[in-house]
Amino acid sequence: MDRRRFLSFSAGAISMGYCQAAARSEAAEGAVKAVPSPSKVTIDAARSVVEEAPRQTPVADSVDVLVVGGGPTGVGAALAAAGEGAKTLVVERHGMLGGMWTAGLLNPLFEPLRGWWVERLVERLQQSGGWRDHPKFPVFDTEVLKYTLEQMFGESGVDFWYHVQATDPLVIDGRVCGILIEGKSGREAVLAGTVIDCTGDGDIAARAGVPFQFGRPVDGLAQPMTMMFEVEGVESLGPETQNILKILTDAIEANHLPIRLPYGKRPRGAPYLIPPPAKGIGAVQATHVYRYNATDTRDLTRATVEARAQVHEIFLKALRKVPGIEKMRLAQTAPSLGIRESRHMEGRYLLNAEDVMAGRRFDDAVVSCAFGCDIHEIYPDDQLAHRIPAKPFEIPYRCLVPKSVRGLLFAGRCISGSHEAHASYRVTGTCMGLGQAAGLAAAMATTARTTPDEIDGRELRAALEKRGVKFL
Repeated sequence: MDRRRFLSFSAGAISMGYCQAAARSEAAEGAVKAVPSPSKVTIDAARSVVEEAPRQTPVADSVDVLVVGGGPTGVGAALAAAGEGAKTLVVERHGMLGGMWTAGLLNPLFEPLRGWWVERLVERLQQSGGWRDHPKFPVFDTEVLKYTLEQMFGESGVDFWYHVQATDPLVIDGRVCGILIEGKSGREAVLAGTVIDCTGDGDIAARAGVPFQFGRPVDGLAQPMTMMFEVEGVESLGPETQNILKILTDAIEANHLPIRLPYGKRPRGAPYLIPPPAKGIGAVQATHVYRYNATDTRDLTRATVEARAQVHEIFLKALRKVPGIEKMRLAQTAPSLGIRESRHMEGRYLLNAEDVMAGRRFDDAVVSCAFGCDIHEIYPDDQLAHRIPAKPFEIPYRCLVPKSVRGLLFAGRCISGSHEAHASYRVTGTCMGLGQAAGLAAAMATTARTTPDEIDGRELRAALEKRGVKFL
């Protein structure tokens, strides 16, 4: 290196704060990976819009089935698709599979008897000691579940990428043919024969242009969000004290605590202390934050902060006044806020309250549901909240298929259904059942060299029954 080049190199390095840079050899310089120049952008005079210049995005992979979201729904979709031989990839924003089960600390697993991969997962948890049966509240060990899901994905040949945010679908002539993602590797594209939106909120479907309804039709408001949390040192509280509303109320009154629980006169989803398999630990479902939009970044931030404050300022203070658990400790609050409701995507059929009340069956059903209509009040003392008497019912494949966009399915709580019907099918066991149906449909489309909207729902139902899925 000549003297002029050395001095120039040294000055630049020192100005950037890298004091050792001047000592690098030319060989070391050559080992540094080249990075592309940033894309050109312009900002309008009002500083309200940024215009990006066209740019080229590298394709990171091309698969048969791309599952967006590795929660209960995405787990079912991926295992079903890969189990049929389809090349399957899951992109997940957290550093774990399981979604609300793991990142959301959500226990118990409601509606676990949906057959096929749902039952296989329960069997694996039972074998590993990560499961405890209970008539109403079958519970699991969160850490065991994380490991179990990764093992099942590896055995089934499912590829999965963590710490990835799916940003936009790739839509060509009305067909979704992949998505754009952002992560540590930068901006990349993944191409796919079928994309399954398992985001819960229908993020990919909405950005692909699929119409949707948000919350309830009367005012567009959605059910409240909840942050689950775990406590330690609750050995004296067994399954018989799972509904701890009275315990909390008595503690607040006896100790004259200036606390008002975030529930109205008709508490729905009142506080529950749920004992997972590990002794001395309690998963608590208690917090409620109201009238926030789960698809708005600012709202979601405010809701998370408010929910965590409820844990520390309301429930911990009250629980520590309960005789026998005064030394209870907070183990953790969930990394992810629990979302009950947001978008209801428009599919080829809208499952409605009448279907739930009548216990309707469908010849293209993909899953059955026996969970009650569990609508949490939109706000404490809300007079607009109501219940409907639910009978066991079935959900048709048409609820997973958009009307106008091809190459795309949506599964989980964002399927095509009304505010009332959604309150029954949104639980995780049913969502995993919906996911495995979508995954099988995508695999069938791969084999037939077509799109999932061309799959006959009656044939899909027959294929699900053959694999052990139970219907009414």
